[in-house]
Amino acid sequence: MNPDTKLTLGQIKAICARHNIPYRRHNRITTGFSHEVHRLNDDLIIKIFNNHDGQYFKTESALLASDQPFKKPRLVASSAQNEDIDRSYIIMNFVPGLSLGSNWHRATDTQRENLIKDICQSLKVINQIKPSELFLIEAESWGESLKISGEALVAKLKSKNSIDEATASKVLRKLSSGMGLFAADKVQPVYWDIHFDNFIVNDTFELQAIIDLENVALTALDYPLFVIQKQTDEPEKFLREEDEKYADKKDYEKLKGWYKKYYPEMFAFESIDARLEIYQLLDTLHLLVAWPQVKELYMKLDKLIS
Repeated sequence: MNPDTKLTLGQIKAICARHNIPYRRHNRITTGFSHEVHRLNDDLIIKIFNNHDGQYFKTESALLASDQPFKKPRLVASSAQNEDIDRSYIIMNFVPGLSLGSNWHRATDTQRENLIKDICQSLKVINQIKPSELFLIEAESWGESLKISGEALVAKLKSKNSIDEATASKVLRKLSSGMGLFAADKVQPVYWDIHFDNFIVNDTFELQAIIDLENVALTALDYPLFVIQKQTDEPEKFLREEDEKYADKKDYEKLKGWYKKYYPEMFAFESIDARLEIYQLLDTLHLLVAWPQVKELYMKLDKLIS
């Protein structure tokens, strides 16, 4: 869901002046972003964080500024909220190319496999970064982190009367019974939001950049599996409305196999299906908080806790 445009022309000009960037023009980008994003002077992108928690801003800024060997935009400037604007922002170079999400159906299987191979190499680079370099703070344990997240989501849904007490109890029992699956897990920096809108490719389907790097967190390596599974089962959920006609499951049926081939560490866990169910449950709760009117989400929730 794209947020409303709040950044004024005066604020954009003030930001440009602050960083010695000549202002010529800008336009709002409204495709596939949860923060407010504008293209600036054709060759720059400014991203304004809607979440006042500075963690996402710090993590993405650090990754963009780093010399880590994976393809990403280059950080041009950044600032925490200040007198010009009450939100943190980053300015990065514009990476020419295509969104993989809108163009996956056009690629050959060879191009697709090569892309997943390159993506996996980038994900492994991110795994090796020291958490302190990304301002990531370790929780007591991965299982405890999941439990706390689930309990907070249930509390939000109950407070909005989106779920009743009986459903809340079932969810909490499901989460509690599954926590033993994660007891021995090591956490590492993981880029978990690996749906295709976050990958920029050229017209021959070579990876040009990974974007939205705020979504690097300390998790177990298998956490991104729920995104891969959802893309495989419901590819239309990750496409713009005008692109949903291209959501052919046949185009995604090899996706999990390619990830397993080039990122086997992601799959090296016992009870992987049961772990995936917990991740899917948390994702469903998160979506219900944002879209409590969607009946399909309640159906999925019932299936996961039955």
